[in-house]
Amino acid sequence: MTGLFLAPATDRKGAYGHFRKTVIGGIPIKLFGEYADVGLGSNARVWGLTSSIESTWEPIEEGDWVLFYTQENKYEFATRVSAKEHNPELGDAIRGEVLEDVSEERDWDFLLFLDDPVSVSVSGEEVADLLGYRNRFPVRFMRVTNERMESLKVEYGDVDGFINAVREQD
Repeated sequence: MTGLFLAPATDRKGAYGHFRKTVIGGIPIKLFGEYADVGLGSNARVWGLTSSIESTWEPIEEGDWVLFYTQENKYEFATRVSAKEHNPELGDAIRGEVLEDVSEERDWDFLLFLDDPVSVSVSGEEVADLLGYRNRFPVRFMRVTNERMESLKVEYGDVDGFINAVREQD
């Protein structure tokens, strides 16, 4: 079954700026080409995770969805995972050349390569209610467990049905 992951990407600790640069804007091949093992075309959309949440990164599979919480009480973007790679060299290059305002104490070694993001509109309260969370926002990158997905499956059929229901029409 397709997985769902929730990612905080608000202005807190600069995450929204990182999101705009690496997921919305993407990383040009001139930067990632010498470091990445996956075929990414000329521009890669990347989200990096620290080694402290490697266990959350491990079960991610191609085709899983990441829902980004970007504003106060709002998820605005979703994207599918196209590949993942543990790549400290590329993580360091992105941090040093793209994300100028990052702490040297945090790594960005566990990378997700993403499809083009789609605009969605769903409140944090709706997601929390649907999935049985107390917080209306994710405090860290997290996997939605199969148990929490049960109500989503009942209401929407699967993760794709949920994303299609909250997707903003162009």
